[in-house]
Order: sequence, then structure tokens, then C-alpha cells
Amino acid sequence: MLVVNGLTCASTIISIEDFGLKPNTGVDTRPFLKKALRACQGRNDIVLVFPKGRYDFYPDKSNENDVLKRPATLGIHLKGLNKFTLDGGGSEFVFHGKMEIAHIEDCDSLTMRNFSVDWDRPFISQGEIIGSTDSYLDIKIDKEAYPYEVVDGKVYFIGEDWKLPVMTMYSTLYNKETKEIAYNSLGDIFEKPVEEISEGVLRFHGKPAIQVEPYTTIVSLFHVRYFATGIGVTNSRNILWKDIKMYHSLSNGFWGYRTENITMDNASVVVNDAKGRYFSSVADASHFSECGGTIRVLNCAHTGQADDFINVHGTSVKIIGRVNQNTVMAPVEGKGSGRSVQIGDEYWFIKQPEAQRGEVGVVADKKLSEDGSFYYVSFDKPVPEAIGNGDFMECKTWCAAVEIRNCKIQKRHRARGILVTTPKKVVIEDNYFSTAGTAILIEGDFDYWYESGANTDVTIRNNTFDNCLTSGNRDGSRSQWGEAVITITPSHIPSTVDMEPYHKNIRIVDNRFYVFDVPLVRAVSTRGLYFMNNQIIKTFDYRPYTWQKVSFLLDGCRDVKIRNNSWDKRYTERSVAVEHMRLSDVQTDANDHFVIKELKGIDTHMQW
Repeated sequence: MLVVNGLTCASTIISIEDFGLKPNTGVDTRPFLKKALRACQGRNDIVLVFPKGRYDFYPDKSNENDVLKRPATLGIHLKGLNKFTLDGGGSEFVFHGKMEIAHIEDCDSLTMRNFSVDWDRPFISQGEIIGSTDSYLDIKIDKEAYPYEVVDGKVYFIGEDWKLPVMTMYSTLYNKETKEIAYNSLGDIFEKPVEEISEGVLRFHGKPAIQVEPYTTIVSLFHVRYFATGIGVTNSRNILWKDIKMYHSLSNGFWGYRTENITMDNASVVVNDAKGRYFSSVADASHFSECGGTIRVLNCAHTGQADDFINVHGTSVKIIGRVNQNTVMAPVEGKGSGRSVQIGDEYWFIKQPEAQRGEVGVVADKKLSEDGSFYYVSFDKPVPEAIGNGDFMECKTWCAAVEIRNCKIQKRHRARGILVTTPKKVVIEDNYFSTAGTAILIEGDFDYWYESGANTDVTIRNNTFDNCLTSGNRDGSRSQWGEAVITITPSHIPSTVDMEPYHKNIRIVDNRFYVFDVPLVRAVSTRGLYFMNNQIIKTFDYRPYTWQKVSFLLDGCRDVKIRNNSWDKRYTERSVAVEHMRLSDVQTDANDHFVIKELKGIDTHMQW
């Protein structure tokens, strides 16, 4: 059987050249692509091929002066396509200005493959720290790659039809030689007054959060945050992203919402090393909310993104009052809003103090209040009498299973590795972790982000954790990047030794932990936590710094087993600290000589 680019001749192959577009011309790809996609509508088993080369994508013109208020132009819109493949043929897709790379909508069995994505002028700039004192930071900028001007003590970086300042919070420090996140690097001073002290050298006045050795550290400077998704998908099923290199995006690189079955295979958000960069996307490499089926992430190795490797979660909706026995009110704006609620969805009702999934209701109606401040959400049967203002509901219809295998989750990106909260089966297996923050974070919160999903079946198996947590939680702030190599911190904190935990059945087995510091696991409100058959190897590659000084810090956990592990003699800490637990809730091997003790007088909750 004849195969072309991994595709059999059972498919009809169409070239973008058939619609008048040739590579390497610099013209806008979008008009030609729209013609091609119109020709594909209503047909199955179509492969749209791009002959190898460079293809440019330009935004719509706008009279709006404020670039941040303009709507992002969509580069590739794939809507209503079935059994369709977009094959880039190894091409470069280069975007300009404020653009969303691609959006998949109402599609079934769709593949995007074989291309890279970049911007000639990204919405991140970078420079080298060449001076650092207690009162200022000097940064050398390549003005040709990252042009700027200083006006009234503020620097504005210049791009293609945009001029923007440095945003606070997300600026990131990198080791110049390794391109890894600098050890213990948190915080910045780039909101302070600035002056250009010589051509291409900016002095930011103020006390840096940390001291760095000049000429060893690179800083990335962000100009937007959560601005426009990279490649997104909504209301679709059976999506495959394969052999893609995304060098830049203006928010999350790959994003999915209410879509069933998504696979990423060697589809990575990566630094464009050839251009001397240290950064890639503006936010998470991948982020999936209220999806279904199974999310598979295989053979991916993200670098340079400004937030986590992946985040998979559901959504909790706040209940702000009851109207009658079948109807509750939910806010329109803010976190925990009812915007995503749709008629026909199933929801669990959850009483806030206990945080346990209760009865299930089906949404029968949803209406906006007259003043537009909240929704009336009505169900097919009476809402439990105990549910009222301050409680919440969690979508049951849209929950995804997760498989993450053979990935590299490295120290070359900001924040954490894998974030996952879902009641469906989760397998994290055969991966390599070397993260700046916690390698795996399992939360489930209803007090800040409202990213829901009490886990019921998680297996973390046969992974290597290599000196993770080099920039984690040093002093107990929730906003830092995790307390232990594996961190389980839902909002729910049991108030007694008998209260039922939030998460269930988390197995950490057959892994290798190379650790320079003490904390291995921080876990809150988990029943059935098993840390078994792991190897713990002590390293001396970094200086210990974390605030957690015990191997296992547990709060409100039940049925904890720390058994059959192999401990390096140089890793001398053998401690388990517990809160809201009985000492008998933890089982260890006698020959490991663990000390299990109650933790008193220390606030470990770190609520927002």
C-alpha cells in the first residue's frame, strides 16, 4: 500500500498550491487557506498538504490604538471537518502581531501534523543581567532583536504594530549556560523606574528579589499574559496533534475545552535555540478544561514555557443562593462563575465544609437575571435541601481520563510539571522530571481558581525525578511553586481525625527520586496514599533551602503506606509529620526507622 507522509492513499490529498499559494513568498497564507478549507467542507478523508517551506500569517488591520484591546486574528480556523488532516510537510508557519495560531471547532477525527510555529517578533523580550546591586539591576538587550524605547522612566518594547511595557509577575531568570530556570529564582523588579544608561543597557532601579552573578543569568521579559491561545480545540472529538514544534504562542500553547479524546504525540512547545532564545509560550504548554474521553500526552518535551507543562481539570461553580427547590443562582463573572453551565449537563452538588460529591442533577434550564449579575440554573429534580449559598457544584458530564507517558518535564520552564484533577483514571508513567517547581501537583480547589476534580485513581509509576524543586516553596507562600517533589494540596483541609478526605487512591510506585533536599511528598486530604517500591538517591548538586523539613508532610490523610522503598544511606531524614490524623493512619517499615510525629504550632495550610 502506498504511503505518503505516513498517510495511506485511501485519503484524498490536496495541496495548498492548488489554491495559488507557494511557500517562501511572504504573502498572507490566510486567504488561500480559507479557499482550501471551503473546498474540504462536507468531504471525508481529506489531507491538506503544505509543500515544505515558510508560510506567513498576518493579522487583520484595526483602527484600535490599544493593542491589548484588539481581538486576536485567527490564523487557521478548522470548523465542521471530519476525518481531516492538515499536514505541514515540515514547513515553518510564521505569525505576525496579535494572532491565535489555530482553532478547531465542531470537528471529528482531525489531525494536525508536521510543522513548526513561530513569530519573527515574539511578545516576550530577553536580556542578559550584567550588573546587580541592592539598589538596581542592569540588563543588556539586543535592540535589533528586541527593540525598545524609554519614556518617562518606563521602558516600552516595540513589535509588529505594537508597543508594550514589561508585565510584572512572569519575568523569568535562566542560567545562561544550561538554559534552565535559575536556582531559587522568584520575583522581579521590572515594575520599578528604568533608565537607559548606555546603548542597549537598561537599569531597573529597586532591590532585586534575589542576587545573581552578572553575566551568568538571562531574563525573559513578558509583554502579554493569557492573551491569545496557541492551538485550541472546542466541542470536538478524536483530535491528534503530532510532530509539531511550537516556538511561541501568546497564551497556553495547546488548549482544549469540552472535547473528547485528545492526543499530543511529539507535539511540543519548545525554545527556538537557533534564534538564541530562552523562552517559548506565554503560559502553560498545554491546558485542558472540562474535556472528556482520554487525554494522551506522549513523547513530548516542552521547554521555555512561562507556566506549567500541563494542567487538566474540571470546573467548580459557586452557588450564591437558592430561588426554589429546583433552582440555584451562580455568578456571571469571576472565578467559579456559571458561564460554562449548559442545559443537559450533569452536576454533582457539593457541600463546602465536607467537599464530598453528593447527589447528581441534570441542568434543565439556565437564564440570566434581569440585572445580568447572575444565572438562574434549574435542575430536573429538587436540589438537596442542605445545598445553599457558599456551596458549589462540579460538572460530572465533562471529566477526562489522563495518560502521560515518555515525556521530558524539564527545568527549562517556569513553575510546575503536571497538574491534574479528575475523577477518571490517571496514569503518569515512564517520564523524566527535572522541574524548577513541584514535579506533580494535585489540587482541586474551590476557593481561588475553582479548578475541580477530586481524584479517585492515580498511578505515578516508573518515572525518574531528577533534582526537582530547585525553585519551589522556600518560605510557605501559596504563590510559590510547590512544597515537595510531589504535592497534593486541595483546598479541603479536614478539621478532625475522622473527616473523610477529598482525594482517593494515589499510588506512587516504582519510581526513582534523586533529591538534594528533604521533602518527597506533601499531601493533604487523601485516602489511600501509597509510596511504595521507590528508590531515593541523595544528591549534592544544589543547596537545600525548602521550608518543609520532613520527608512526608501529611494533613488529614488516611490509609497511608510508605513501604518497601530503597533509601540511600546519605538521605538521613526519616520523618513523617501529620496533622488531623492518627499516628496509626501511617504505615512504614520497621527497619526504615521512620519517626511519625504530630505537627504542632506551624501553619502549613497556605490558603490564598
